[in-house]
Amino acid sequence: MTAACPVWRKSSYSDSHACVELARWSGGNSVRDSKNPGQKLDISPRSVARLIAYARAERQA
Repeated sequence: MTAACPVWRKSSYSDSHACVELARWSGGNSVRDSKNPGQKLDISPRSVARLIAYARAERQA
């Protein structure tokens, strides 16, 4: 993967209209809303881990 072309993965819990996507690439990590793919948020690996932990906890609640 390169910074110019990250590979985006959709959450397995997203439906076809409300998807959160995550890309891990050589420059870091990014998240975006699939309805607005031109906008992304670059986040640290620690933030990705915390986001995933939060989502898992919410799902189990």
